[in-house]
Amino acid sequence: MKSNLYNALRLIAGLLTVMALFAQQYIPQKSLTIFPNSNFPHSIYGDPHSDGTPSAEWIDEANDIWRCNFYREDPFSCGYSLTLGSNYIKGIDLTEYDGFNIKIKVLSETQRLRIFFRNYNSTYDRGDPLTSAKFQSTVIRTNSLTQEAYVRLSEFSVAEWWINNFDVPREYAAPERNNVITFGFDFFTPGDHQIKIEKIEFVGTRIPAETFYLAILIIWMALIILEGLIRFYFIYINSKKADRKIEELQSNYKQLEIEKKEFEALSTTDTLTGVMNRAGINQFVEKLFDGDYEKTQIGLLVFDIDHFKHINDQRGHDAGDRILAGISKLITQNTRQSDVFGRWGGEEFVLVCPQTNRERLIELADKLRLVVSQHVFEPSNPLQVTMSIGATSVKKNEGFDYVFKRADMALYEAKGGGRNRVVYKTP
Repeated sequence: MKSNLYNALRLIAGLLTVMALFAQQYIPQKSLTIFPNSNFPHSIYGDPHSDGTPSAEWIDEANDIWRCNFYREDPFSCGYSLTLGSNYIKGIDLTEYDGFNIKIKVLSETQRLRIFFRNYNSTYDRGDPLTSAKFQSTVIRTNSLTQEAYVRLSEFSVAEWWINNFDVPREYAAPERNNVITFGFDFFTPGDHQIKIEKIEFVGTRIPAETFYLAILIIWMALIILEGLIRFYFIYINSKKADRKIEELQSNYKQLEIEKKEFEALSTTDTLTGVMNRAGINQFVEKLFDGDYEKTQIGLLVFDIDHFKHINDQRGHDAGDRILAGISKLITQNTRQSDVFGRWGGEEFVLVCPQTNRERLIELADKLRLVVSQHVFEPSNPLQVTMSIGATSVKKNEGFDYVFKRADMALYEAKGGGRNRVVYKTP
């Protein structure tokens, strides 16, 4: 009877799997239209020729028809661009898109068209966000644009001139599209080029095929494990009836396991604040640094309560303990579950942030600083408390001790610079 039930469940699961695999190809793609889109202003650019005539001009701006009359002796080409960020610093994230559909009418004898976009990253900023932004491009034949065409973002590469001009290290020379501030077209062959822009739409798979297949695999594994657990349960019941002594030993063993876990939890938990203590943080860090995480995407924050000794002296140690517990609660409420927060000792705390880049780390640190500084402690006798924060990121193959020392130095600078501030030290 049980065997028939298992077979029926397997058959149903198999049919559902086949249906899911068939339906996956019909899931609509996600899309982002940047043209036509009034949120993204357009413009043409190009220096006038030596005779004073324009190199770029509108033929019909209302219908987005323009020309680029590029002379062989011109030092720079002319082109058309869409502005995707109001201040050339904050643009749009295209990492979730695979490519874009483009519809252009070429009204001249132009054979090749260069498509480009620029991605802003403060690491490369040399004073002018637009010119410092990473230039990435690809070249397409215009005869492929007789109808709407699809261009993959993987076809784009970083321009050698940009790498050379900004002397970019090899590890930063890869394509980026997480903060695209401009998107456009230009020409690199002399001639009178005339273009009409009709549509630019980024598209991407809502559920990547590998993710979809992995989910199905996980579900099947869960079903197999569940079936195994059910079978094991019945075996356990039968063995329990047959041998009470084994049941007693197993019960004692489970109790010992529970007590062991409780002891481990107590040994890694700060009794005052309820968060991890130094031992707990060290255990987590050891696993994190030995794991498969991308080390350059791990951030570390070291906190210190400003003038905490003065608080203890003026308000007493009970008030100081309440403040420590209150700050721990505030920070826990304002961080992710994947972040690990703990009390390092005294009034010093540590927050480890996996999968966090420099910008997000600094933003998080400033947010936590504001949350604490704006909170009213001891409502019956209000007290404002501030924190100084040292922040840093992990370099490849770098140990935690070195990272902590750098964050601690940043904390020292924050306190020396007036307290209630965040200082980030670059690895």
